[in-house]
Amino acid sequence: MANQTEQQINISISENLNGLDNQLPILSFLKRPKNTNPKKSLNSKQYEQQNCEYQIEVINHKIVEKQFTIYQIKVTYGSLYWIFQTRYSLLEGLHSKLNKDVIHRLTKFPEKRLFGNMDQNFVLKRKIEINQYLKSLIQYGKNEKPVKDFIKQSQKAAIEINDPCELKHFKLDL
Repeated sequence: MANQTEQQINISISENLNGLDNQLPILSFLKRPKNTNPKKSLNSKQYEQQNCEYQIEVINHKIVEKQFTIYQIKVTYGSLYWIFQTRYSLLEGLHSKLNKDVIHRLTKFPEKRLFGNMDQNFVLKRKIEINQYLKSLIQYGKNEKPVKDFIKQSQKAAIEINDPCELKHFKLDL
């Protein structure tokens, strides 16, 4: 008898919810069967096959405890982008690994300064110079192994990644 009453309650609730589907179209996707043929998204290998060029830009900087400066860098590849942070010394290490022929084609690497390197004007000037250097690095050195490794490592160290192909979309019923 208790099972019969429970079944009647479940049927009544189900009928009421079905009536709400017409009133609340935004919820109707909950009752739909799962899509048997989901949209395919691009994986990283598919990104490599697109005709895209890397773009790079220093978007921000921050002086940490008056000891060193962190630069926020955004790398864009098609509709994919990521943001990572790095220090001057790491960029200097990358520069030292480059082929001499590539170095001659690049914008001059920003100067190193032992004293006064936390001066606000110097930091702003260096940010601009790093930005110009990285743009020329991507333009002329993108096929160099150290640059490819740098790009891979920057994606692994990203503090923000935006990959539209990884977003799951659903359509609202209106």
